[in-house]
Amino acid sequence: MDNSITVTICCLTYNHENFIRQCLDGFMIQKTNFHFEVLVHDDASTDKTQEIIREYVAIYPDIIKPILQKKNQYSKGIRTILASFCYPKAKGKYIALCEGDDYWIDPLKLQKQIDFLENHPEYAMVYTRSNVYNQSKCKMEDNLIGREFNDFNDLLIINRIPTLTTCIRTNVLMEYTNDIKPEKHNWLMGDYPMWLWIAYHYKIKFFPEATTVYRDLPESASHSQDLQKRERFALSVIDITTFYIKKFDIVPSKEYWEAVNASYYHYYDTYIRKGNYKKARHYAKIIDLNYVTDRMRKKVRLFPIRYIKFKIRTLFN
Repeated sequence: MDNSITVTICCLTYNHENFIRQCLDGFMIQKTNFHFEVLVHDDASTDKTQEIIREYVAIYPDIIKPILQKKNQYSKGIRTILASFCYPKAKGKYIALCEGDDYWIDPLKLQKQIDFLENHPEYAMVYTRSNVYNQSKCKMEDNLIGREFNDFNDLLIINRIPTLTTCIRTNVLMEYTNDIKPEKHNWLMGDYPMWLWIAYHYKIKFFPEATTVYRDLPESASHSQDLQKRERFALSVIDITTFYIKKFDIVPSKEYWEAVNASYYHYYDTYIRKGNYKKARHYAKIIDLNYVTDRMRKKVRLFPIRYIKFKIRTLFN
C-alpha cells in the first residue's frame, strides 16, 4: 500500500464508449485533500472504449492507471475481475467502486466518505443513495436507489447497497477475498456477497444524499430482457444468501423466506403463462406454501390438475 495514495477508484468497463467519458469525468471532478488513483480495467472492448481511456491517461497520467485486456477475461471464465486484476494493484487505504457506464455527480463524494471513515475506525464501509438514469427513455427517474438496512437479516432479504456509491477499507476487502475466495464460487455478482460478509463482521454507514447516477440499461446482468438470464441472476442471489446462512449459522427471518418464495413463485407463474409446465413443475415443488399469499398458495395447489391436463393433451396431440 502506497501511503501517498489514500483512495483507489476501481472502474470496470466493457463496450462503454458512449458512457466512459462521463464516468471518468465524475472521478476527476472530485475535490479532495488527499491523493487518489483510478484503476480502469477494460475487458477487451470491441468499440472505442480503450481508445478513450488512453486519451484520459494522456491527460491524467499520474491518476488514471489503465488495465487494458487484449482478450476478454470474463469469457475465459474469470468472474472475479476486481479481485483478480484490480485489488492486487490498489495502492490506496480505501477502495471506491464504479462501473464504466455509471458516474458520480457529487464533487465531495470521496472527501465526505473518507472524512467519516478516518474518524470512525469501527466502520468498514460507507455508501449513499443514487439517482437512476433510464437510458431507454433518456430521462432521470424520480426514484432513488440505496436504502439503509437495519441488520444482517435485513440485508439478506434484498441488496440495498448501490455499488457505485461505496467506499471500503482496502484491508477489509482483502479479508473478505481471503476468507470467502469468491473466485471459487459461481456467483453472477461480485458486490452482494461482499456486502453481506462486511455487514456480518463490521459496521456500515449509510449517507442519505444521492452522490451518483446509476445508468439503467435495457440489457445488463441484473436487468436483462432474456428470461433465462433474469432467472439465473435471481437464483444466484438465493445461492449467495443460502451460503451465508449456512456459513454464519443464521436463522433467517420470516420476511427472508417470504422474499425467497415470492421469487420462486414469480418464475412458477411466468412459466405457467408461457406453457412451460416442466419448469413450472420444478418451482411448484420447491415453493414453501407457508411463506406465500393465499392467492399464490391456491394457484400452486391447482398445479397438479393443470399438469395432468397438459400431459393428457400432449398424449393425444
